[in-house]
Amino acid sequence: MYSELPNNETDWWKRLLDGEQEALGYFYQKYADTLLKYGLSIVYNRDLVKDAVQELFVQVWNRRKNLSTPNSVKYYLIVSLRRIILKSVVNDRKQSDTNPEDDFFVNNYSQIPELDAPDIDNMLKVAIRSLPPRQQEIVFLRFFENMSYESIAEVTGLDYQILRNTLHRAIKSLRHNLSDKIDLLLPMMLLLFTCLLRN
Repeated sequence: MYSELPNNETDWWKRLLDGEQEALGYFYQKYADTLLKYGLSIVYNRDLVKDAVQELFVQVWNRRKNLSTPNSVKYYLIVSLRRIILKSVVNDRKQSDTNPEDDFFVNNYSQIPELDAPDIDNMLKVAIRSLPPRQQEIVFLRFFENMSYESIAEVTGLDYQILRNTLHRAIKSLRHNLSDKIDLLLPMMLLLFTCLLRN
């Protein structure tokens, strides 16, 4: 659909700022799935995250005249989506008796599908979903989005060393939770440990 048009994101962003709806569609098509997956690493509520992704692109379009050109559109969208989701979660918590600081993220384990067969991908997803929400978010950004520690620290607001420690605890938990399936998951775990040692 976009093969004959510029593939430089900066050019596409400038077209969006100029009011071209096709440019908005370009970014939606390119990043909506990634944003949905990232949102689910923060709050496991598919409807809420879908609404947040939609709201994000509506905000981008409505505020385009006041936007500047980011160094990374993907990074800008991730940070913006995180802000929208957390605002929504805080608002939801204000309607309940739960302390937002104690339960800042939602983790609906009842939505995790049962495993009918030794499916490596599903086993890993279930293991990651069993982690505390903050660890889930960091694992997603580090291993699925290949973000640097510095970028993750900026997105999450965590101190660099706290971030490293949190990721290390997540890897240890995954190793423990998957210990009975280690033969099937050994290649994936080796990849995770290799990435963990990189800066």
